[in-house]
Amino acid sequence: MPHKIARILRGVSQSAWFIEPRKAEQILAVLELRAAGQPRAEFEGAIAARSLGQALRVGSKNLHVLRLHGTIMPRANMMMEMSGGTSMEQFQAAFREAAGDLEASAILIEVDSGGGMVDLVPETAALIRAAKRADRPIIAHVNTMAASAAYWLASAADEIVVTPSGSVGSIGVYMMHDDVSEMLKAEGIVRTFISEGPRKVEGNPFEPLGADARAALQAEVRYFYEMFTSDVAVARGVPVSVVRADPVSAEQHFGGGRTYPAHEAVRLGMADRVATFDETLARLSGSATGQRRRRADIERRRLALI
Repeated sequence: MPHKIARILRGVSQSAWFIEPRKAEQILAVLELRAAGQPRAEFEGAIAARSLGQALRVGSKNLHVLRLHGTIMPRANMMMEMSGGTSMEQFQAAFREAAGDLEASAILIEVDSGGGMVDLVPETAALIRAAKRADRPIIAHVNTMAASAAYWLASAADEIVVTPSGSVGSIGVYMMHDDVSEMLKAEGIVRTFISEGPRKVEGNPFEPLGADARAALQAEVRYFYEMFTSDVAVARGVPVSVVRADPVSAEQHFGGGRTYPAHEAVRLGMADRVATFDETLARLSGSATGQRRRRADIERRRLALI
């Protein structure tokens, strides 16, 4: 098992990531412990054998609730099993089922994710946008984090709601390169690549990162960053310059890679309202309880401004 984990670690270091950096460090720490031979049962966050979505009948309303939890990966795999997460392939299937219900009054996506890999994220965001209907809102409820790839997906919805203790943002892309050549040298290992193609093995972790390889990786990161920020700008109805702005030097910005708590995110235009998940569920169901909670929420906002 440890040698399999080591291969995953190398793969992670060479992939483009839409993820909150602290979450990435936690995932890598878990993988490194597993690579050292720690038993599987000691780790929390294993994938639960449950559906990503469910249909709810509340009064006269049909609601679909989908879950977007944990590390975002293109497909279910060994890494997801160890760190917890959502397969984009599985989420797409669940979302299509919900969107195909012509009697559905709303689709509610509960988001709690620090982000993940780039693969299938733009395609899934496009799927959410394409399913929008005037008579059926798609609500992304952040309970409690929507960072990077998760924020991209949330922005595709009609509305972003953040629980009071939640946070959103971390708009950006990065890669990592680990130069392990000195470690191999210390172990008396000399690794030789037999390859064809002038750039086939550039950027490998067994030698220092050259200038040309770095430039190629930077271009890939920039490509996904431009796709990410352009998509969010359109979804949130702001200039792309605002999404890309540095929060240190610009008054209007979307964090520049930082995450922000609920009320600040609403102030910046990164989210639309602050409410608990139960309050959002009640609002979408149109219940009297939901109406009372909306009035109470408005009153709290008024008092906060006094």
